[in-house]
Amino acid sequence: MADWSQISSYDIIETLKKKGVVIVPIGAIEQHGPHLPVGTDDIIGWAVAQKVADELDVMLLPIIPVGFSEDHCPMPGTISLSPDTLKQIIRDIAKNLARDGAKHIIIFSGHGGHLAQISDVCFELNVSDKIGNARIHNISPWNSIAVETLATVLEEEVFLHAEEFETSLMLYLRPEMVNMEKAVKEIPDYVPKGLTTVNFLEAIRIFTTSKFLGRDTKTGICGDATLATKEKPRKLFDILVNGCINAIKHVTGL
Repeated sequence: MADWSQISSYDIIETLKKKGVVIVPIGAIEQHGPHLPVGTDDIIGWAVAQKVADELDVMLLPIIPVGFSEDHCPMPGTISLSPDTLKQIIRDIAKNLARDGAKHIIIFSGHGGHLAQISDVCFELNVSDKIGNARIHNISPWNSIAVETLATVLEEEVFLHAEEFETSLMLYLRPEMVNMEKAVKEIPDYVPKGLTTVNFLEAIRIFTTSKFLGRDTKTGICGDATLATKEKPRKLFDILVNGCINAIKHVTGL
């Protein structure tokens, strides 16, 4: 892995000539219930992106720490970019990377809530001539792994936000930031139960149309954070890393 910010401009050009793949991680600053820090998506997304870049031996940009998280308001702590601002940041970064010789730009999100906005701008850039012959891809743990695969490890009924999944990963990556005494279970009646990709997509639809996590839940959690343990997260982390590696290999030919 080559960290873009820690090598010279000359080394960047030489490194890009070898594979031409750059991972651009994007996180989020948003409420994650009473037991997790608001930077949870940054922490998990950055850790997975680092491991993926290291395994593939490709370039990694510093993480963009803030994304679109308006659906987590009015709960305190959330900082959200507008969809237009997020898209413009991606446009500007992609144009610079393409200019320097990047062939494949991987927008790698630690936050599932703005995948639609990322998809929109990736399509726009790929269908136009704004980044030349480069290609930009929306690849992250949230759209590269079937929920059924995660279900081989998870015990909860709903996989969505600040629940067993994210809490377990935080116990693995930053246990000092997790307060399990405040972890709770909250599953609204309108959310379908069962760890399937279909149910996950339906929950996303609900929470992007008529309901919102920061307004329509009591705790900001959707799922069961109390089920998180220190034994599960290594398996979950490996599933995320391997799934993202396979997805990036598929689109880049690495």
